[in-house]
Amino acid sequence: MKIIDFNTVKKICSQLNSDDYLDWIEFALQNKKDFVMPPKSRISQENGDYYAIMPCMYEKENIAMTKMIGRHLLKDKEVRSTMMSDMLLYEADTGVLKALIDGEYITTLRTGSAAAHAALMYGKDGFTTIGLIGLGNIMTVCISLLVSRLQERKLVLKLYKHNGQENRLIDRLKSFENIQFVLCDTYEETIKGSEVVISAVTRTVDNFCSDECFDEGCTVIPIMTLGFQNCDLFFDKVFTDEIEQIKGFKYFDEFKSIENTTDVLLGKKNGRENDKERILVYYYGLAIHDLYFATKILNNSMTIADTPYNYCKEKFFV
Repeated sequence: MKIIDFNTVKKICSQLNSDDYLDWIEFALQNKKDFVMPPKSRISQENGDYYAIMPCMYEKENIAMTKMIGRHLLKDKEVRSTMMSDMLLYEADTGVLKALIDGEYITTLRTGSAAAHAALMYGKDGFTTIGLIGLGNIMTVCISLLVSRLQERKLVLKLYKHNGQENRLIDRLKSFENIQFVLCDTYEETIKGSEVVISAVTRTVDNFCSDECFDEGCTVIPIMTLGFQNCDLFFDKVFTDEIEQIKGFKYFDEFKSIENTTDVLLGKKNGRENDKERILVYYYGLAIHDLYFATKILNNSMTIADTPYNYCKEKFFV
């Protein structure tokens, strides 16, 4: 059994081609029927804290996984991330534990990658202006992948200013000569005029702005599904990674149109059909992406020594 902690996951990923992340996202979505993925369950706690439990199995690669992810406010003088997660990977046909893997870095990678994939898939043809709200790690992954794929375009990135995050992101992307940065003081300024709007804000109780801020043809991607409930009521189309996971949304029954991205990739349903449609993308997070990313990382961990784990190997009596 291997124990792959946060730093080891990060080191392995630094040696991979980040462009592959978008391919992994698409592969898992296209082949979703080959994965066994029960609905994620949730344990709610006080102050908005929670645990989510995400099981999954991919028999074609003989791997099963369960992921435990939690969001918890920090205690006094405590040093850790607000969101933490771990994954247990098993050999599917025996139940033998193959690895314990820290899930925080993987969750960040697959979440940001899925958002970038959504922008490329549902953004209107030739989009160049992108509004960004919530400029933390997930957004950094998302926009880094996005601009890497769009280096032939002159891009305008409208950054909502918050706690200096915009400076870190600008520094991260300074090597791209095709980017113009615009710093915005308000949500309205960030969203109005943006052809693609991406938000990675993790806590908000209100909508970011009024309906009039969303231009014709825009694509909105709320990574954490927050802040855009007013869009539910008037956007032309909604796309999601799994319809079953968002049926509890307040305005689900009032969506004009709702489709799974998997069906679009397989040619069963239409995606964006013209440059006038306002499109909303709700990706709630799929265990198949966690499993597929974790499997790729495990496959690249051959230099990591096994940790002895002595499970029961013969019949025993108490």
